[in-house]
Amino acid sequence: MSRHRKFAMLMLMSIASAPFAMAQSTQPPPSDTEMQPPTRSTEPSSASSPHQQQAMHDQMMKDCMKKEHQKDSSMSKDQLKKSCQDQMMKQQQPQY
Repeated sequence: MSRHRKFAMLMLMSIASAPFAMAQSTQPPPSDTEMQPPTRSTEPSSASSPHQQQAMHDQMMKDCMKKEHQKDSSMSKDQLKKSCQDQMMKQQQPQY
């Protein structure tokens, strides 16, 4: 192999491996402020399509039910669901 080909191969390998090295950077763990309850901007009504609204609502319900279950594991699934629905209704009411 000629010297020019070796150099070209080396350059291609170094350029090709750069994205892999950059993709390995880590992100810090979420802070306590990121774990706060959703604000008005993350409510289902702020999503742009009905499908997005439903998906966001479903995810919020899952998160709430998981959190409530961690607080009180003796609650039934229906009780968890009712508790979370009540909490979401309170969040949706206008605050004066």
